[in-house]
Amino acid sequence: MNPPTTDTDHGPPPSGASAPRARCPQCATLPMCLMGCLPEASRNLLVPCVAESSFGKGDLLLPEGQVAQHISIIKIGAVMASRQGDDGHAHPVALLGRGKTLGEYAIYGHSEQVSAVALSAGRVCRLEVPELYRLGVVDRKFHTCVQVRIVRSLGQLADWSRVMRIKGLRQKLLATLQLYAREQRSRVIRLPSHVALASLLSTTRETIARSLRQLEAAGHILRHDRWHCEVVAPA
Repeated sequence: MNPPTTDTDHGPPPSGASAPRARCPQCATLPMCLMGCLPEASRNLLVPCVAESSFGKGDLLLPEGQVAQHISIIKIGAVMASRQGDDGHAHPVALLGRGKTLGEYAIYGHSEQVSAVALSAGRVCRLEVPELYRLGVVDRKFHTCVQVRIVRSLGQLADWSRVMRIKGLRQKLLATLQLYAREQRSRVIRLPSHVALASLLSTTRETIARSLRQLEAAGHILRHDRWHCEVVAPA
């Protein structure tokens, strides 16, 4: 199977001008990362090809409807996944965070079904798709790892769909924070902006601010500072 190719523009790269090599064996995200799923022999071949780069708030990390040129794993930062509607506008569908893989459909030559835009500054680790084929790591075990992540992503999108159907903004916001924390395997999360949460939950930033205060007063979240909170309620 040959790597897919396309002449379509794939959007701007992350903001970081440099691409330092990642240190996978020491990375705290490795247990959540595609690299952590691969056999040691394949991982050793790929480590020199992994490039870590920074991105800025508002950067397009993944365009919907195009075949990605690389696989990216979010190392730090918050990202909004959106899906274009019949009205031609992108509508938020999920929050993505640490450990989430972007662009895995490129392995099979398929276009991406959602776009991903950064909600904050952060970093990603990137693997160019042609390199995977050049090094010969795209074998049965590799496909199994990628397919497991794709299946898991479908389940996570279903979870986000379920959250959107919860009645009551405060309960919906709490479920959003619980799911976001669970997917990052950490109760302490960096809160997305009020604007981002309002866009995701189809409300106003003022309502989000008020609901966060109510959740804190009820003991469901513990604010560590302006941007970080601990989700106390079971995730």
